[in-house]
Amino acid sequence: MQFGQVKEKILECFHGLEGNQSIYVSTPDGEIALHADQPVSSASIIKIAILLEALRQVDDEQLAIDQVVQIDNVNYVGGAGVINHLSRDHQWKLADLLKLMIVSSDNTATNQLIDLVGEDNINHTMKAAGAFHSKLMRKMMDRNALKAGMDNMVSGKDTYLVLREFVTQHLLSKSSMEWGVEVLLQQQFKDKFPSKISSIKENLLAHKTGELNGVEHDAGILFTSDGPVVYAFLTAGLLENRYGREAIANAGRLLYDFYQ
Repeated sequence: MQFGQVKEKILECFHGLEGNQSIYVSTPDGEIALHADQPVSSASIIKIAILLEALRQVDDEQLAIDQVVQIDNVNYVGGAGVINHLSRDHQWKLADLLKLMIVSSDNTATNQLIDLVGEDNINHTMKAAGAFHSKLMRKMMDRNALKAGMDNMVSGKDTYLVLREFVTQHLLSKSSMEWGVEVLLQQQFKDKFPSKISSIKENLLAHKTGELNGVEHDAGILFTSDGPVVYAFLTAGLLENRYGREAIANAGRLLYDFYQ
């Protein structure tokens, strides 16, 4: 199969979906794009940008990866993650919170990290990466902000630009890039991109998922012998979430098979 054929098949996975899709894939053979600059509700994909800004501040010595971070009571929320179910006497290091935010999508860790690194700084760093269609506007599980029309937004192309910072040295040091990739490689939610790949090899897929009612996303880096493939499959406005998961799983299988 030629790249043009696999590109067509991947785009076909999303053509039948209702709602809004924002798709962007950068490969050694070319790009795959569908409404790539269209912002959609980010769900947990915004957490990649928070990881980027935290590691940038570590590089600038504003933060230390092993520093202890106290979680404020206001930041304990439900939804994804485990911290809200554990003792509040636990001492967390910055590294712990970053890993929990990505690996188990912990919302409490995320909210504390937003306070720690600063909402404005996160938005500024996304723009520094070239991501002009994306914005952090609220914390996780902030329903009042949502009712007021404030939501976190990302596009497929912007998500690629943020992820690219982990494989192309620009905003981060080499050590921070490698640290971030190692965390993304440990992703525990595997019900989308890798779900139809029978035996995915270790250390090949560094990614982050996101989901809300009517929203299913998966974005990450697939490491191949030809170079990294950076993808963002974002689907929103779904009547049923399973349709988004199915589309992403089919596209993921096509992309993986082509490069492996």
